[in-house]
Amino acid sequence: MAEATDAQVQLFADQRIRVRAEQMRALITAIQDDRASIDDVYERLTGSGGWTDARADGPPHLLTGPDILAINALYVKAIAQLQADPNYAVLIKACVRPAGG
Repeated sequence: MAEATDAQVQLFADQRIRVRAEQMRALITAIQDDRASIDDVYERLTGSGGWTDARADGPPHLLTGPDILAINALYVKAIAQLQADPNYAVLIKACVRPAGG
């Protein structure tokens, strides 16, 4: 396999690395927002727990209360692991556009 040229590396950085960094930053920001908004839902699902997914458009799986709690737990772990990784700072530095823009 041939070694990439400077132009190929630049193209890869611009069209893949920076794009993915901004997508990851946006995903992490969205998950943090979900976590900040879950208090009443969390209270309901860990208290009375009674909830039935009423989505009627035929998703392959109707969610349950435990599903929402499981995804919330995954969010907690994902945010902590990503932000604790020393490479997370590099990912943030790779972003070109301001957050949310």
